[in-house]
Amino acid sequence: MNMYRMLFFTLPLPFLVACFVMIILDGILGNVKPETMGRQMLVRVIQIRDFRRFSPDLVERLTDRAEQEFGRHSPNQPTFELHPLEKWIHIYFQTHRSNRQSHLESNLTVMARSRYFQWMAEYQSVAPIRQAALMNDVVADMRYWQGLYFEYLRYLEQPEPTLVELYEDFQRMIEDFKIGASPEEIVQIDAFAQSMSRALFAAEVQKTIWDWFKPAE
Repeated sequence: MNMYRMLFFTLPLPFLVACFVMIILDGILGNVKPETMGRQMLVRVIQIRDFRRFSPDLVERLTDRAEQEFGRHSPNQPTFELHPLEKWIHIYFQTHRSNRQSHLESNLTVMARSRYFQWMAEYQSVAPIRQAALMNDVVADMRYWQGLYFEYLRYLEQPEPTLVELYEDFQRMIEDFKIGASPEEIVQIDAFAQSMSRALFAAEVQKTIWDWFKPAE
């Protein structure tokens, strides 16, 4: 009798587990709602989904949500604390780069393109005096994400890229942004990239000068 009673209570367990898994996967693989998803769900969506299949509006909303959660003005900026096995996996893929992008890398490029086009449209629509202030914000955001990337590499005990390598990565990113763009958009992309390059170079020179004259601690 006890065996039958135990069997009766354990039979629903596989069904309950299956339902639980379906609920979790529905948040990741179902309809994406950036405004209501939590931090961990957002990370999983960026890792697993293919943003190239999403509408521009959804990509923009996901980009806004990611910036809200992890960006320069986030109250809880990301930290790097991985399980030793996860850290080893990150190091492996960092040191064995492939020509084929993962969904994570592809999605980050898609979001970067979305933000770039937002900046570019706003930059072209405002007065010159406002353009300078906007470009300062763009540079601050770019340097923030660069610093976060450097922090990630230091956590993995990997070398930081040189200034030349960063510039080459920037140029490759701009070329990726031109894929599928119209001839008029390509001209605008190049023009905005030149403005960004000048502003980033000026910020780097200013930082170098400041480091030279900064009092030793």
